[in-house]
Amino acid sequence: MDTKLASDLFCSLLMANHIMTGNQILSVISREGLGSIESFWDQHESVMNSDTLSPDQMDRLAKFQKSEVYLKFETYVNYVSDHQIKAIDRLDPLYPGYMQNLTNMPLVLYYKGDISLIDEKKSRVCIVGTRRPSVYGRRVTKEFAEKLSRHDLVIVSGLARGVDTYAHEGCLSAGGKTIAVMPCGLDRIYPKENRELFERISKEGLLLSELIPGQDPIRKYFPARNRILSALSDCVLITEAGKNSGTLHTASFAAAQGREVFAIPSIIYSETAEGNLSLLRDGASVAIEPEDILAYLAKAVFFRELEEIKDVYDRKVLERKIKDAPDSITSDEIRRILVDYLSSCELSVDEIVRESGLPYRSVIQELGKMELEGTVTRERQKYVLTIRI
Repeated sequence: MDTKLASDLFCSLLMANHIMTGNQILSVISREGLGSIESFWDQHESVMNSDTLSPDQMDRLAKFQKSEVYLKFETYVNYVSDHQIKAIDRLDPLYPGYMQNLTNMPLVLYYKGDISLIDEKKSRVCIVGTRRPSVYGRRVTKEFAEKLSRHDLVIVSGLARGVDTYAHEGCLSAGGKTIAVMPCGLDRIYPKENRELFERISKEGLLLSELIPGQDPIRKYFPARNRILSALSDCVLITEAGKNSGTLHTASFAAAQGREVFAIPSIIYSETAEGNLSLLRDGASVAIEPEDILAYLAKAVFFRELEEIKDVYDRKVLERKIKDAPDSITSDEIRRILVDYLSSCELSVDEIVRESGLPYRSVIQELGKMELEGTVTRERQKYVLTIRI
């Protein structure tokens, strides 16, 4: 049995069953001096106890230990291995530093294909847009993907219907490399009509997912996938998007992560261009030709390094402030933290308090404001960001 894969799968199962969060796992590894996910897996029976877990978490652990996947864990690991799925985690040297420096990045990433495509030395452009592009949208997507690929840029997209599909196909037709970030386990194909493209990318590019093999695509996972699309990329290009397109949230994540957002202009009366026009009005950069993006990327490495240094500094200052003077944290700072945590998964108030270290009262007050504004909604005592897909 592949012990590296097994340890990452085990941690993903803990998170999927709400037994431990990724941050909790990393905290235990740090506190116990374990050094790696593999060591955590080796010693999980001794370190996962009432000192580490809450009573609710202990109950969920007990149920998990009676489940089929736990009792037949080796069979499951072999199933994943047979599908040629591999994994990297936050403590793995292959996990890119530009993602380590962002908040709420996955503890584990599963992949099929050429993992070197996420290397820090490569430049990547995320191309996304509507699932129902116009003739114009299909054309500009394919042309931009082809031309950018010829300049050795890796094209990142989500393998969805529409713009994503044309971005991947345009890249591959030019002999380029592409990354598809999936909203499901990598033993699943979504959408099913892209089976051939899925298989081709697994051989000529890279398939990525934070979701454990066996997980079907569910709508609530799509927004979380969008944050990975933008995090992987030096910039994001929206070729065509409607007013309520989920693509606009990829743009929001990109802006929050310090990634440049480009939008291609179109006819002002076109419904499929309303999202692009809105982005341009709000300050997105105009992309009229691929050279606009190439000119930006010529300076991107320098500016990205500066942004990452600043982001690390800001987060360290905020973490120290939470620890030393929690009552002095402003409403805007609390909101930033809440959005960071809720961008990847739904959480209860207790889970937010435990993970962030924020005062309970402050969390309740800010969530109340956000709920009234419609920024978050509550489902089964857990809060989620209100995002249309």
